[in-house]
Amino acid sequence: MGKQILLLRSGKQEMSVSKETECLHIDVCDGTSAQLYLDIKADVAKLCIEMEVAKGSEASLFIKNDALQKMQLQLLANVRKGATMHFGYCDLECGQRQVTGHIQLLEEGANVDMRSVSISQDRKCYDICIEHLAPHTSGEMQHYALVEDTGSYVMNACGKIIKGAYNSVSHQATRVLTLSEEHHSSVTPTLLIDENDVKASHAMTLGQPDENQLYYLQTRGLSRKEALGLLSIGYLLPIVAYVNDADKQQELKNEIEKRVGLHA
Repeated sequence: MGKQILLLRSGKQEMSVSKETECLHIDVCDGTSAQLYLDIKADVAKLCIEMEVAKGSEASLFIKNDALQKMQLQLLANVRKGATMHFGYCDLECGQRQVTGHIQLLEEGANVDMRSVSISQDRKCYDICIEHLAPHTSGEMQHYALVEDTGSYVMNACGKIIKGAYNSVSHQATRVLTLSEEHHSSVTPTLLIDENDVKASHAMTLGQPDENQLYYLQTRGLSRKEALGLLSIGYLLPIVAYVNDADKQQELKNEIEKRVGLHA
């Protein structure tokens, strides 16, 4: 068990992580355009991912978390001058989660956009922060969740812009669909702004499906389960766009549709 180091150059790569890996360090080379599809296997209980996105590069990291047990996941990323990081995270499994993410936009022109989807039947807790440490940086995050039965989804999302990081942009949105009154979920969006010349916003929704929409779908011949599945799809399918492979996109789309009961 130990640390793995991965050097990303231009092109697509795929990688699976099992319990033998405790830490994965990813270096993205200067000026490259690289994509990594990372599959976290069922036996993983703890993993730290460190990522260095070099100047002028564009890196896409997609994580599919298939862990079946209680798991801790930490993501630490540094984005350099003129670089862009795209981050997608998908977790459709039932195990407990403690996920922390800290992304630092270290130099001028650094950008990150992230999107996560999660289905929770147990407790899943996320603490995510994008920190702007230089001017002309951009950080956007969107989080989508489906909470079933007595599940719990906790999202603490923070955008932080320090003094001197002028002309920066920080936006965040979280949408949570709860399918039971027995859930225990909360969303806490935070903006810490110490600079005047910036753009920043946050938005969130947390609630049950619209009964009028469900009724309409049922009048069109769908069962209640199928109607709930169709409404749930709108929360989960946006993650597919963060997968840089057509076959894997279709595979993930099929898995999501099956998970919400649209396929046998």
